Amino acid sequence: MSASTPQRTSLRQGLRQAPKINQPFIPDTTPARQKHHSQGFTSPQPQMTPHVNLNPAANPNSAQFAVDSWEGKNQTQLPMSTREVLTPGNRPALFASLTDRTKVARQPDFYDPYFALRFLEVPRTDHIYKRAHYGLQSDIPDEVDFALYHLVQISNQRCDKFKFEGFPLLAETLMQKALDVTYLCTGVRWELEYDPRFPSERVNVLNSLHGTRDILDKIRKIPVNLPNDTLETTEFTHMLRNIEEATLVLRNMVLLRENAFYVSRYASGLLRDFLVILLNLPNQSRLNEIKNDALDIAEEVTKFMRTDPQDPLWISLVECLHSPDRAHIMRGLWALTHFSTELEDADSNRAMESLPKPTLQQLYYHTLLDLDKGILSGALDFWYQYTLSHDNIETLMEVINFPSVFVPRMIALLTYEARPTKKETVLQDEKVAPPPSEIPRVPPELLEKLMESSEPERSSQWLRCCFVEDAECEITQIALWQAYQSRFADSRVPGGGVLPAAEFIKNVSNTFTNAQAQVINGPGGTTKFIIKGIRPLETAYTVEGFPYVYCKWADNSKPSKMCQRAFSSPTDLRSHVFGDHMNLEAEEKPGQFKLETAENPIHTCQWDKCNRFRASGPSANTAMVAGHVSSHLPEDRPADAPPPSTKRLVLQERIVRKWYYMDTPINEKGEPIGVAYKAALVLRNIAKGLPNRVATRYGGVSWKKACFVSQRPKIVEVWDRNRALRKELTELIMVMEKEDDY
Repeated sequence: MSASTPQRTSLRQGLRQAPKINQPFIPDTTPARQKHHSQGFTSPQPQMTPHVNLNPAANPNSAQFAVDSWEGKNQTQLPMSTREVLTPGNRPALFASLTDRTKVARQPDFYDPYFALRFLEVPRTDHIYKRAHYGLQSDIPDEVDFALYHLVQISNQRCDKFKFEGFPLLAETLMQKALDVTYLCTGVRWELEYDPRFPSERVNVLNSLHGTRDILDKIRKIPVNLPNDTLETTEFTHMLRNIEEATLVLRNMVLLRENAFYVSRYASGLLRDFLVILLNLPNQSRLNEIKNDALDIAEEVTKFMRTDPQDPLWISLVECLHSPDRAHIMRGLWALTHFSTELEDADSNRAMESLPKPTLQQLYYHTLLDLDKGILSGALDFWYQYTLSHDNIETLMEVINFPSVFVPRMIALLTYEARPTKKETVLQDEKVAPPPSEIPRVPPELLEKLMESSEPERSSQWLRCCFVEDAECEITQIALWQAYQSRFADSRVPGGGVLPAAEFIKNVSNTFTNAQAQVINGPGGTTKFIIKGIRPLETAYTVEGFPYVYCKWADNSKPSKMCQRAFSSPTDLRSHVFGDHMNLEAEEKPGQFKLETAENPIHTCQWDKCNRFRASGPSANTAMVAGHVSSHLPEDRPADAPPPSTKRLVLQERIVRKWYYMDTPINEKGEPIGVAYKAALVLRNIAKGLPNRVATRYGGVSWKKACFVSQRPKIVEVWDRNRALRKELTELIMVMEKEDDY
């Protein structure tokens, strides 16, 4: 076959070969098949001259191709020119006018059960909602498992989009599936009857339209044959899981207010029977989760439901208050408290009037659980609803001793969770002495010690002896630099033997942690360089942190000059004054001088312009003059005395008035919340609802006096210290004093 004849490549030869390990992938740009012309001839192929020596490693189609030897790898690729095409996707406004407005819109099919989905925010392309809905209604085991699994996920993640009104009979199907728990416990299935004209006498028939009033009797008539052991068959476990999932889906969905209102209005009868059956399940741990979910459902839906003393749901919830399970008590309290709260009819909840006395006593015992905030708060919610009725208060007075038991307990709860707080009012601000305007001079003794050190340690020691940190003070950099130069610069040494200005300013920040070099723009565009955070000391300090004491003895020159010698301790200053200025003879014991009376009146006081002996003249009484001079000298310092404070002198003390409070919790808006707030509301209801008749067994006074006259000082004290409850306690005090003058 000639070289110019095209050869067909097989499909495998046309595939790209995988690159070797650690080698870049170079695509094969040659076509897998040769293109033919319309006449049937092949395109001419380039002829290879025999004298050309081809390198297989440089051929991309060769198996021996090497990337490093490929000469075309550095060739520049030119960009391909493109143009924009107008489409409805990138230019919707341009194509909006081209729409055929003569077309008639498709009429909605109101008979379609999923017509309401068009008005819900549910993805139309996601058919998992319909699949789960139909699968649950099909009663096919695999489809039911699939539906319940996905409904649990949807109700948990998309509870705000998944609504009962868009899925007809979904709520009823879920409740019917959950009612299979009766079959597990008794072997009997419940039958639903929606026609009230044909009541059935059979035990397992429920009036799903209006609710079964004698459902508690029917539950008692069906014997329970569920064993107490933990052995379970596969079928039992599978059915129990489906029941738990169906109940959980209902619980997740009614957390949305729209779903709770929908199911309580359009499936109220079945919903009541469903909750009653689940609340009266046998007390076994494997059924506890179902009962907890049923109580969560009851908490959300009872606010839209009416009740009465013979309501089976109300009776079942009251029985939960006597349960040994804390979760049942708390959820039962919430459900009972929420009954009919969203209904406008005031007579929608008359069941509280018939609560039995043991239940009222049990509810009072719940208010004694200080360590259980959940049950305590739920019990106070119930007491608030209960004490809104004056008839209920009179019933409660027969069960619990109001003056000595119930009212004192509510008053004790007014400080529940109170936290001590303090409020300060400044009546007079503190004033301190201004910082010194001059940098203290270095005594010769200190200067000699500093000169023994080398830079930058010498400048650091000088700064610590003459300056101190003070966040409110500052000093100019030029003044600090000039003071440093004047004390340590030596003209005989090149550069003065001191640090350069930049290094010295940097060393200031290294010496004092809070000192900062700053630039301040003054008026008129002037610039001021300062060191913020330090101030000069009144006197120089020793390396140990004690201030030098200076001699202020003046001579007789005109004008007089002071001695100004500095000493590191008061003892040295005393020896200097008595020995050098008063010429007293020292004794063998250090610091002691002979005080014999002088022959001539030669002793006087010249300490800092003292006027004691100016009028009378010098005195010969050495002891008297020495005692007077000692009053000018500082007292001796103990050997173990700590360094004194370097704070500025306080010229005016700060006067503050403090108030101490015990505030109970409030929310972000500053409104009171919690147990103490609820106890205050209960007390206010009791004060308003107490009867006006005389309390015979309490000295013939009115019930209001019997309950509150002895507790008034405690209420006023709480009012004074608890700012969060002042509004509620003010109303309580006003109600207490409205009719009776205390």
